[in-house]
Amino acid sequence: MATNFNKQIAEAIEATQEEDYLRGLTLFLDAYGTDDVPLIQTSKSSQGLSYFGLCVALVRKEYKHGIELCRRAIDLEFYNADHYANLGRIYLVMGNRKKALETVETGLRMNMKHEQLRAVRRMIGIRSRPALPFLDRANPINVSLGQARHAKKVADLEKKAPKRRS
Repeated sequence: MATNFNKQIAEAIEATQEEDYLRGLTLFLDAYGTDDVPLIQTSKSSQGLSYFGLCVALVRKEYKHGIELCRRAIDLEFYNADHYANLGRIYLVMGNRKKALETVETGLRMNMKHEQLRAVRRMIGIRSRPALPFLDRANPINVSLGQARHAKKVADLEKKAPKRRS
């Protein structure tokens, strides 16, 4: 029974890593059942928690539940960088770049070479400096100058991009 469970978890994790989130969610629901709080029997099942949370957040848009599952996985295996990457991705999808960055930076402090964490860090991007550094970033002047600077960058990129034929 336990080996079948571990096999299901491994298959669900693999589907999630291949970005087949619906299949991953289905496999996790089969393995864990439909309970809000799945039973944890092995380290493999606790690893599955954060991937389950990622699937719940991305497929069902139940961000709070996904975050809870990832946080529980981090509580059980704080040293596992996958959990931080999954939680960071949920925050990023929610539009909370600050929390995503904090989470990913925490994970990177434990494992600088973890490729998933580095990929999420690249997705977050780097904020440009405020146009007028002596003003607060949220100052309306900085906001409008920053938007204008961004629009110019986008326009310049479009000019450089090769034209597509329809």
